[in-house]
Amino acid sequence: MKKFQFRLEQVLQQKITREEQALLEQVKAQQECSRCEQELLTTKQKLEETLYYSQRVMEPGEQMQTLMYREHLLLTIDRQNRSLRRAQDIFRLRKDTAIAARQERMVLEKLKEKQFGEYKELEIYLEQKEIDELATLGYSRKGY
Repeated sequence: MKKFQFRLEQVLQQKITREEQALLEQVKAQQECSRCEQELLTTKQKLEETLYYSQRVMEPGEQMQTLMYREHLLLTIDRQNRSLRRAQDIFRLRKDTAIAARQERMVLEKLKEKQFGEYKELEIYLEQKEIDELATLGYSRKGY
């Protein structure tokens, strides 16, 4: 009997490659989220430092500069929040894509396992049939 060959092996390999790509994209999106979170945290710390500093400043010119810098930081925080939300949305999409790719791969792997099981059953059946035929021939030759 010929060797087992899964006819959809190339498709399975493509699904595996697609899943790997999806996982890489998911990791990149997760790294982007982490980077955005870190930037936002840094900016918030700068704002806290500026608030603390502005309470100690007595000169009107420095107070005005501190106020303008705080407004700039607040705008930066707002922009970074939007950037973080967008990065989180992209991460969710990449995660869903990776999950879908994994499910597609698993379906083909289950099909391959099922076909291999059927192949093994057929192989066992044919082997048993051959053994039975040899036993029958051996019995009939002895003349019983």
